[in-house]
Amino acid sequence: MAPPTGSDGLARAVEFVLPSVGVVTVVSLTKEVYGGLAAGLIYLVLTGAILGGIYFSAKYWNTIYAAGFVVSAVVLWVMVPGVIGEIVHPVFGVLGQLLTLGFLVLMVILLARKIGLDDL
Repeated sequence: MAPPTGSDGLARAVEFVLPSVGVVTVVSLTKEVYGGLAAGLIYLVLTGAILGGIYFSAKYWNTIYAAGFVVSAVVLWVMVPGVIGEIVHPVFGVLGQLLTLGFLVLMVILLARKIGLDDL
């Protein structure tokens, strides 16, 4: 099996940035049953779990795949508006975006280490 390429990283970034149907469904159902506060908290927990899983698996990606993911994810994060603010209170949407931005910063740092820029 060939190692993943930069275009594979692009595809993974698209999957990462576009809202997961599962997360949106769970948040919507939680809002209907338990209210907006619980839905917002569930959104943040699920987002954190997904981002944490991606970050910990990214340690084992090759450099080209990681670079394709990071560049694409940053561009898509800027271009794709969040829809979660329409489902729960917009504060949770902003907190989710800040959580995602922190994740992207960690991914850039991880990529810099993979490339060898941390030695400078």
